[in-house]
Amino acid sequence: MKCEAFLGFTISELLVAMSIIGIVVAITVPTVVSKYQQKSMLALLKKNYVELQENLLVLSTENNNKSFYKSILSKQGSKSVEETAGEFIKGFYTITSDCEDTAQPCFADSYRTINSSTRTNFSCSDGYNVLLKGGAAMCIIPADSAVEADEDAGIEAKDAIPAHIFIDVNGIDRPNIGGRDLFSFYVYDFYTIDDGKTDNYIGPEKIKDGTAEEARETLFNSSCLTSFDGTGCFGKILNDNWKMNY
Repeated sequence: MKCEAFLGFTISELLVAMSIIGIVVAITVPTVVSKYQQKSMLALLKKNYVELQENLLVLSTENNNKSFYKSILSKQGSKSVEETAGEFIKGFYTITSDCEDTAQPCFADSYRTINSSTRTNFSCSDGYNVLLKGGAAMCIIPADSAVEADEDAGIEAKDAIPAHIFIDVNGIDRPNIGGRDLFSFYVYDFYTIDDGKTDNYIGPEKIKDGTAEEARETLFNSSCLTSFDGTGCFGKILNDNWKMNY
């Protein structure tokens, strides 16, 4: 009687193969998920950026192309946040929650930086906070126009301060990380949107003289990965042609 030999894997070989597959999956899946999440957050950021840009264009037209610092988004010395940023948001957006001068519950309670697990409470009490119909949380701190010195009246000169905007592109949902779903940027004169910081505003002047890109890189290197609110990350995205290369 002829015997036939059946070739196959032993239990030990199968276990080894499954272990190797498990290790590969454990290494690759988190990276794939992270990349997918970054692309999703970037798409939402671009959507909100375009919408803001369009609304600012309409505001500029309604303001007869006057200086941004004479628009509804500027305090012009004495107007309240509700009369400025609040009126702009409610006039140009559809909102689902109005948190006024309190960040929560429109924003998450706290955020962490990209390179740290430490969480920091988020507050935007100087601005107007809302949850938009599209799911993003927005806070706008209105601009403040420049003031000329008046020695007789005891008034010191003051530079213009651009409007400061925070956007969490998916509201209170995770990841709640600065530079991933929470971003910080400014609206400058001529209704332009760019990154910045108190000691490094990246407004129309730097765009005009060709130093904006360098200023964004400097801000990114000093702030993005260590900022819980995403300072310096938006400018890097602009420099890299709407890619999240960090």
